[in-house]
Amino acid sequence: MLNKEIKLNKYLIIFLLLVYVITIGLYTSYAYYEVSVIKNGVVVIKTATIDITTNIVDQENNTFTIPTNSNITVTVNLTTELTNEIGYKMYYEVISGVSTFNATSTTTFTNDIVEANMTSSTQLQFTFTNLGSNDITIKLGTKGGLANYPIPLDEGLELKVNTTLSVPIKNAIIESVNNPSDSSCKTKVEEDGITYISGTKDCINFNYVWYSGKLWRITAINPDGTMKMITDDAITNISYGSNVNFYTDNENKSYMYQWLNEDFLDTLYNYENIIVTDSKWNSMTTSSISTKITEGAEGVTTTTSPVGLLSSYEYYMSYKVNGTDSSSYKSGYLNIGYYWWLLNPHNTSDVWHVVNVGGDNSSGPDFTYGGRPSINLKSGIQLSGGSGTKTDPYTIAGDKEEVTAGTTLLNTRSSGEYVKFNNELYRIVSIENYITKINKNDYVRDASNNVLRKMYSTSETYGGGTSDDYWDYYLNNTWYNALDSASQNMILESTYYIGTVDYGGSYKAAICQAVSNTVTVKDCEKTSSTWTGKVGLPRYGEMFASQQESGYSSSSDMWLMNPRAWYVDSYGRGGRNGPSAHFEGRPSINLKSSIKITGGKGTKDNPFEVSE
Repeated sequence: MLNKEIKLNKYLIIFLLLVYVITIGLYTSYAYYEVSVIKNGVVVIKTATIDITTNIVDQENNTFTIPTNSNITVTVNLTTELTNEIGYKMYYEVISGVSTFNATSTTTFTNDIVEANMTSSTQLQFTFTNLGSNDITIKLGTKGGLANYPIPLDEGLELKVNTTLSVPIKNAIIESVNNPSDSSCKTKVEEDGITYISGTKDCINFNYVWYSGKLWRITAINPDGTMKMITDDAITNISYGSNVNFYTDNENKSYMYQWLNEDFLDTLYNYENIIVTDSKWNSMTTSSISTKITEGAEGVTTTTSPVGLLSSYEYYMSYKVNGTDSSSYKSGYLNIGYYWWLLNPHNTSDVWHVVNVGGDNSSGPDFTYGGRPSINLKSGIQLSGGSGTKTDPYTIAGDKEEVTAGTTLLNTRSSGEYVKFNNELYRIVSIENYITKINKNDYVRDASNNVLRKMYSTSETYGGGTSDDYWDYYLNNTWYNALDSASQNMILESTYYIGTVDYGGSYKAAICQAVSNTVTVKDCEKTSSTWTGKVGLPRYGEMFASQQESGYSSSSDMWLMNPRAWYVDSYGRGGRNGPSAHFEGRPSINLKSSIKITGGKGTKDNPFEVSE
């Protein structure tokens, strides 16, 4: 068979195969199979007839690798424009690797073969699960021809059914790093076997990944093939901790460590098979952001956990290729216009963070900045679609499957996915007791599209407002009454936890009862400070209780729901203010457990459409 290298960044790969057909008449006719590889992993084999004078047979290999303890699902759609009945056979075989695995499909394999006929179209889905300790390589193939002319498996013509699932995502990233679309772009810095993606925002538009309802950026490719990623936005705003240590021991974890590895980790779908759960996070104290952080070096504190943050040196490497002056870090692709925490201390009293205009600084751990979680993708993770750009990010095998319109419940989806509600964009915050909480992705605006600014309430506790001058009153009266009836019927009047958070305190106080004046464990009692109603605001420490996109130049200060009148300013910094200050608002609502998805894919450009 002919081995052919596949261009990784193509959306469509077309293979023409000619199948000999004997028909009644005075001439010879052939049927050709055009096999299109679609970026979402669906294979379409389209048949038509054409008169030719020679018999051409082009056979291609189709293999993909399944990492240990993971699975890959391939969907194949076969369609034909012929009026003849088409016969096809599909099969799989192990090319390399000795391992234990299962293979299932919508049509039962018999001796590793699926054999059937079709007249217009059919769909098959194959799931291969590697249960062993070694990676295995599988070949999935099909042979075809007219149904009236039986085709022995070893004699039929091979139809190419390769999909982007056969491409490890690291290969696609390496291709883009080494061959940028703009030849003038610098895209990488290599050091100690690590390839750091480094460059300007204009040049780095090939490392986006959509996983578990969040948009990520790949920042580095490690020597073992794993890849480090960071969320494209600040996912929350909290204080770093009560000291400068990311992690000390089981009884004294930083707030950031707890939020990342308890609250945030729970929102990642199938993470055991997708990310490295024993990743090493080196939080060395350093007075200079350009100081190299080496595992095992003196002064390095190493934490083992699934989720962490970028270190100061890793952030430095993301723009190092640009140069060393201020314009270098300002133009770096990781700068988002807001403050966000880095991993390691600057000294015994301060922690590194990134400022709104880009570049580094340090503050006490009791300050409140954005959190951008970082994870490491396993080395064998496969592509299932996308091209790596912001508008068409890579998707990966093993992530949550697409919905079935009219059947899939919204409360089965992922935190972070987008929802169209009342013709506006929202994001799923959490799903608890089958109730889906969503936050508006933008501020409330008036009929002229001007952002509204209102007072928090009549006191430092949500729920006492007496007129439209206050967010608590306005949202639950004027704003709610302006919704269409279908939207109103989806909202569930429910309990909002609004525990009081002190400056520099744990985010858990926003929902947990204090125990001995501290809250350090995830399994906590719910706070007795609650409010019951239809429309609230984002809560301190929640997912997406942070500034989203656009940068400080076009965003505004926004209220949170917690007493002491918490807010997040236009630079992405959290704080408290008097309740009579005029800030912006983003409604937070709970949707009934019966809400179904009627369309969309849950992305920003194609949000879920929902109905009761």
